[in-house]
Amino acid sequence: MLYLNPHGQQCPWYDVTEKVGAPNIKWCEETLCQWISEPANTWSNLGYMIVAVIVMYQSFKNNHDTKLKQFGPIIFFMGAMSFFYHQSNFYLSQVLDFVGMFFFVGWCKGMNLIRLKKLNEKNLLKFNLVVATILCVILHLMYVSGIKFQLLVLFSGIIIVITEILSQRQKRVGFMWFISTLILLIIAFSFSVIDHKRIWCDPSQHGWLSQGHAIWHWVAALAMYTIYQHYSQEKLQEK
Repeated sequence: MLYLNPHGQQCPWYDVTEKVGAPNIKWCEETLCQWISEPANTWSNLGYMIVAVIVMYQSFKNNHDTKLKQFGPIIFFMGAMSFFYHQSNFYLSQVLDFVGMFFFVGWCKGMNLIRLKKLNEKNLLKFNLVVATILCVILHLMYVSGIKFQLLVLFSGIIIVITEILSQRQKRVGFMWFISTLILLIIAFSFSVIDHKRIWCDPSQHGWLSQGHAIWHWVAALAMYTIYQHYSQEKLQEK
C-alpha cells in the first residue's frame, strides 16, 4: 500500500519519509516545510506531558505503589512520541506515537486484570510490553494492507470498558472518575473525527486550539488525569 509523502522535496523530513514510509493518515492541518511540520498538532501534546508531571508528583507525594507510579512516565512518553510524530510526519514516528498509546491501553487493561485476579501486579510492566509488541506487529500488518490501524486503539478501549465492568462486579468502587474519562474521550474523539472528515477544517491555522486533532490532544490529556484518579482510589489499593 503506497501512502503519499506529505513533505515537499526540499523540506527537512522529506528524505527520511521516502526511506521509511509515510503515515497512513493526513490530519487537517497543512504540513509546513519546517522542522515542526504541524505546529498545532505538535504543541498540543504538551497537555499530556503537563498531566504526566502532575501525576508523577501525586503518585510520589501520596506514596502510591509501583503500578500506579508507572502511569506518569507512560503518559509522558505517550505525549513525547505524539509530539515527535506530528513534528515529523513519517511512518516510524507514527509507530512510536502508537507505542505510547499501546502502553496506556495496556496499563489500563493490566490494572483491570489485576483486580480480576488474572494478572499478578508484579507482572504489570512485562504484560504491558508484551501487549505493545503484539499490537505493533498487528499495526504493521494493517499498514501494509491499507487497513486503518487506528481501530486498534478503539478496540482496546472497548476491552478496557468490558474489563472495568467485570471488575466492578467483583469489587465495587467509585465509578464517576471512570465515567468522566469516557465522556472526555468521547468528546476528544469527536473533535478528531470532524478534523479527519474535514467537517471543521482550516489547514492554514496553527494556533494551539485551532485544529480538531489538537483539541483531541488537550481534552484527552484531561482524561489521563481522570483515569489516574480512578485507579488511585484508596479502595483499589486495598489488598
